[in-house]
Amino acid sequence: MKKKVHHTDDLLMDLKQGDPKAFEAIYNNYVEELYRHARRVIPCKEDCEEIIQTVFESLWRSRQKSDIRSLRAYLYKAVGFKVADYLKQKAIHQRYADHFRIFEAVYDNTDDTEQVSELIESGLKSLPKRLQGVVRLKLAENLSNDEIAKRTRLTHTTVNTYMHQAYDHFRAWYVEFSKR
Repeated sequence: MKKKVHHTDDLLMDLKQGDPKAFEAIYNNYVEELYRHARRVIPCKEDCEEIIQTVFESLWRSRQKSDIRSLRAYLYKAVGFKVADYLKQKAIHQRYADHFRIFEAVYDNTDDTEQVSELIESGLKSLPKRLQGVVRLKLAENLSNDEIAKRTRLTHTTVNTYMHQAYDHFRAWYVEFSKR
């Protein structure tokens, strides 16, 4: 195991002046504990390594303009933010994968494009009018949520909320539909 360096104030000052040896000492001092910190939440070794790499790259890039008072706290906080971003992206990816599977199942279970349109239309009709309009823009014109927000004069957050509600609705609707 590498010997830990405890004079982080000196290292931080040297780092701000661009000393690569100070950066290396900081890296060697913190990399293992930051990795263990990330692994408590993220099971994938490679993803944790990538997060730690990103944090240290960011530290090096912003070394001159940073106002770090506690290096350890800064690094832990940076890893925490990256882990949170990772989990958020993972959840979004999973949600979209689920939504894709639902629409894929509808398309796979029907050979007729007209029948698919009818199925989607019947699912849309049970949504509130405003939500129907947002979903129709998404499906018919393939607009992004930002484009839908501009066109409908809704906030981006509202459009995102509507889309999540629609996906949840279609998920439940498809479960009921597939039981028939």
